[in-house]
Amino acid sequence: RQSDRLVAKRSMAQQLRVAAARQPARRTARFVAGSLRGVASSSAPLEPRSELFEADPTLADRPQISSPLASLRMAKTEPSVFAEFSELSEKYHAVNLGQGYPDFAMPEFVKEAAIEAIRGDYNQYSRPAGHTRLVRTLAARYAPKFGRSLNAGEEVAVVGGATNAIFSAVVALVDPEDEVVCVEPFFDAPKIAADLMGAKTIGVPLRADWAETSADWKLDLDELHKALSPRTKLLVLNTPHNPTGKVFSKTELEGIADVVKQYPGLVVLSDEVYEAMVYDDLEHVHVASLPGMFERTLTVFSAGKTFSATGWRVGYVLGPKALISPLVRVHQASNFSTPTPLQVATAIALERCDELDYFATFKTQLQAKRDKLCRLLRVAGLAPIVPQGGYFLLADTTKVGASTQFPLWEAPEDIPLRERRDFAVCRLLTERAGVTAIPASAFFSQGHRHITDSLARFCFCKEDDTLDEAFHRIIHSGLGASWV
Repeated sequence: RQSDRLVAKRSMAQQLRVAAARQPARRTARFVAGSLRGVASSSAPLEPRSELFEADPTLADRPQISSPLASLRMAKTEPSVFAEFSELSEKYHAVNLGQGYPDFAMPEFVKEAAIEAIRGDYNQYSRPAGHTRLVRTLAARYAPKFGRSLNAGEEVAVVGGATNAIFSAVVALVDPEDEVVCVEPFFDAPKIAADLMGAKTIGVPLRADWAETSADWKLDLDELHKALSPRTKLLVLNTPHNPTGKVFSKTELEGIADVVKQYPGLVVLSDEVYEAMVYDDLEHVHVASLPGMFERTLTVFSAGKTFSATGWRVGYVLGPKALISPLVRVHQASNFSTPTPLQVATAIALERCDELDYFATFKTQLQAKRDKLCRLLRVAGLAPIVPQGGYFLLADTTKVGASTQFPLWEAPEDIPLRERRDFAVCRLLTERAGVTAIPASAFFSQGHRHITDSLARFCFCKEDDTLDEAFHRIIHSGLGASWV
């Protein structure tokens, strides 16, 4: 018996050697080389994936990702501009007005809500669509805003932040070769998700001849109509808008809705995370509240933005069961559920915020910070476009002398994104002034990036001392005093 087993082992070993010899040599060499590169040195340059670029020539123009074993779709995604400039900000110990997070404390009543939830032993998984207390609180809160009753168990979903909501929606609803149309400038989350799904992203830009306030940015409905087709699965909107601060009026949203209704299979993904941050006595209008729009709209919100707790990663989505159900399936497969104590804490905070008049106080606080940053930037030589919502603003950087290959507004559209003037200006601000902003062209698709070559995004949800320090650094650097 031992002899038989020995013969069998030798036979198996011989078969494996023969099979290995039949494999193409390049595949074996590629696998071994990839393995040895990781063993020899993590900093060694990776060999180009020539086969990948032969399969999809458009990838040759994109930055290569770090792993030679990554999927083709992952290779199509752009590196994060936010991560890039956050790293640069840390390197130069800059005041970071680029990334959108408050540096002031969250409200005390929200902290107490979190403590109460933890002490209440809410520490186990919740249902994937959200803890019962939170979804019921949300349904009751938004029903009057949407002008309809909401089924807490079927028309509300709690997810791991607004980015997770957007990703889950795209994965749940978009197939390869579908189209996703984004009103731009836009946050990059829907494009990354669309790239990973093998879908095509099309940008329709807001335009302004010379903007003084965010209301000057306008969407051309004819241009929107031309961008849509029977292949368009999603239209991504954002109001209040990042990065312009535009608050779409009811009339503007009704015009968009009229266009959308001409495409039976089109779903609107409405990012409304800045709903509580609307200034100058303007009113936020929910897209889903318009006639005939709830049935075809997923509306995204963020407890992190609402309560200045972006690290909590609690987002939620409202919409019809036919759209919420597949979104929850994706969320269940990736996160399963959102942290239970933070869900319960969010419910408690929402239940108490009205009696504390929290939203009126928060709005007044942020409007004062908006006005302060606008005033400081003007004195420093950077002209702000006054936002009417959110906590970002765009500022004109024409007076900042940056060394670039092309004069201002003369750069061709097809130059690499990171060679555009606004990238050079934002790098210069970080390295010389010690103040970080985000280049606005990163929010546009190719073909429209020239629109913001002279603009940079600044965040004003910061302590007054932080804003003052940024102002002093720009003044002392002299960058705002020299014309291009």
